[in-house]
Amino acid sequence: MTDVIIVGGGLSGMSAAHELADAGLSVLLLEAKPYLGGRTSSWIEDGMPVESGLHKYLGFYSAMPRLLKKAGINLEDVLIWNSTLEITLPDGQPSGEFGAAPLYSPLKTLWGGIGNNDFLSIRDKLSLMPFFAAGLWAYATKDPLYLDQYSVAEFAQKYKVTARACERVLIPLTAGLFFLMPEQYSAYVFFGIIGSALKRGWQTRVGSFRGGMTEVMMNPLAVSLQKKGGEVRLNQMVAQILVEDARVVGVHVADQDIRAPHVILATSLKPAQDLVRNTFGNHPAFVDMLQLQTMPAVTLQLELSQPSKQQDWTTFGPTTVIGTYAEQSRTTFNQLPGRLSTILSPPSEFINQEPDQIYARAYPDLLRLGLDIEDHVERYRVIKHPYDFYALTPGQDKLRPNQRTPITGFTLAGDYTRQPFFASMEGAVRSGVLAAECVKESL
Repeated sequence: MTDVIIVGGGLSGMSAAHELADAGLSVLLLEAKPYLGGRTSSWIEDGMPVESGLHKYLGFYSAMPRLLKKAGINLEDVLIWNSTLEITLPDGQPSGEFGAAPLYSPLKTLWGGIGNNDFLSIRDKLSLMPFFAAGLWAYATKDPLYLDQYSVAEFAQKYKVTARACERVLIPLTAGLFFLMPEQYSAYVFFGIIGSALKRGWQTRVGSFRGGMTEVMMNPLAVSLQKKGGEVRLNQMVAQILVEDARVVGVHVADQDIRAPHVILATSLKPAQDLVRNTFGNHPAFVDMLQLQTMPAVTLQLELSQPSKQQDWTTFGPTTVIGTYAEQSRTTFNQLPGRLSTILSPPSEFINQEPDQIYARAYPDLLRLGLDIEDHVERYRVIKHPYDFYALTPGQDKLRPNQRTPITGFTLAGDYTRQPFFASMEGAVRSGVLAAECVKESL
């Protein structure tokens, strides 16, 4: 018997666990996999160190650094900061280099906007101004459904953004960050992320993890939780949520029932939907959540005999299948002579392909982007996430549920639940905090 069972060992579950343990409650966290982290995890895949995806920490986060501080984790020990983003076009075309740290590198940030004119003309830049102004104003003042009826491409067309600005700015910001082309990406999500970031935009900068996220972040969070009296169990696949007298009383794992007066479901969307559907059927409280769609993600990770680039910068590759990529041999995988992680876009093209097909499709585009990988690839791995992300397409945001449910003893967490940072690490942490508040208010 424990006070709260948390199903899922990602950032949302870990965030909720720390909040509740700090409030004096006994917490049991159950994770189905043999390692912690969910979408922020790292492990060994057939002998090669891999990560769930190419993750970067953004300096305007606030809930996530508070969680790490609660656990005694020094942010500077976990991250290596850089102040540059790059957009690289294939086949030797002009590329753009942009400062991304207004406070820490103001001149470079300013010059990134007014310079790079061979990459983006003054006309292209001017065409973006009414687009961003109208979108951010609508996000701040209008009903969310107004922007959510548009894709980014449709909103750009409405405000006459040039084709080159769409290709060289909007595609990197949609396909590079969340895998979707502007034609598929909700304008509400697009401007919502920017709007949330602008509230603390002066603190923006980009951090790379100093190792696999499970090792440098999630495992230390688990150790801290255990010191607070919480318990973490791996390899615990929850098969059923237990209900008695219309209230949740625990979960069923393997051949045993584990009982608690509160359960927080903190998995990604698809397994959460499966458990909710199996337990509550078509309960009206979960109709929207069960209709919320998922979207895939596919990453290609290469181990190299030498670095592919001179810097470990986050780089976007518009007009290729390489949405985002980064050399990581000086940051996350500094034990290796060369290490390249890429996010492929659109993922729907690759999700059902075999790894050798994916590698064969992506390799020529990596060369076209000027990456020095020819004859240097030692091995590679393809990591697929068929259902881990909720869809960021128009019309989906209204289906996202709140953390609180009408079922006594049952709360939701996860970045698909309602919070302002959408599908991000910050969003996951905030959802866990909100879920923990629901539990504490019910006591």
